[in-house]
Amino acid sequence: MKIIKVGYIVSYDYSMLLTSIKQLYKHVDKILVAIDIDRKTWSGNTFKIPESFFDEVKTFDTRNIIEFYFDNFYIPSLRPIECETRERNLVLEKLGKGWKIQLDVDEYIYDFEGVSKYLKRYWYLTFFPKWTPLVFKGKLITLFKKVDRGFLYIDNNERFPFITNQTFNTYTSINNRIRNYYTNISVIHQSWAREESEIIMKVKNWGHRDDFDTKEYIEFWKRLNKDNYLSIKNFHPIIPVLWKKLEYIEANSINDFIEKYSYLNEQKLFPVLIKNQIKALKNKLIK
Repeated sequence: MKIIKVGYIVSYDYSMLLTSIKQLYKHVDKILVAIDIDRKTWSGNTFKIPESFFDEVKTFDTRNIIEFYFDNFYIPSLRPIECETRERNLVLEKLGKGWKIQLDVDEYIYDFEGVSKYLKRYWYLTFFPKWTPLVFKGKLITLFKKVDRGFLYIDNNERFPFITNQTFNTYTSINNRIRNYYTNISVIHQSWAREESEIIMKVKNWGHRDDFDTKEYIEFWKRLNKDNYLSIKNFHPIIPVLWKKLEYIEANSINDFIEKYSYLNEQKLFPVLIKNQIKALKNKLIK
């Protein structure tokens, strides 16, 4: 039961997928890639994925562990955020038992070998998930913009749930009905560090499309540069205080950033206090 599976949600930003997969490929047992069968975003807009993408993934997948999952993930009667929650739940259910990591294509877990060993240490919590329900939270390092010779990013302990032994979320990747544990697993999120056309596509189609003034925020993003970023404070589009300040690392590509950031910030994982989970499992096994 020392099984680790990964579920990806793939849409118009499919080109980032392999960058994410390469961080963890050697240390997981299954990767499920979910794509809308009609190539619709959660907002109902159409996107295209060239056949060359599927050929590239197939060529890369020498272990034969990557599976594509096509379904109707856009439901016109649902809001974008509801479509997102629904799709993530369908992916979780299809992944079955084991540790299930929920990622977007622009999320990169560096030094994954250590993360894999960490999850396998708690393998017994996936054996009877109904009796030991839990979610592991990590820390996001959010890339905000590619600027002259480097990246602006946010690193202020923003926590997010992304690993579970369950098949259900209550909201996007969140399940607030069960115990959430903080692990300190760091995940680099490319997020806003894209070309302007990609950012426009992102805010028109993601689950938070209706949560803030996207046009005004894009204009703010466009004005940012290496000379003025230090003056920016409290700028998260939905909860301003969540992003208190910007930092900068010199890097010529996303791979260069991952390498430099991971060198400066090794994964330091917190032990999980799970006495109640162990007690519940023992009681069930005794019965």
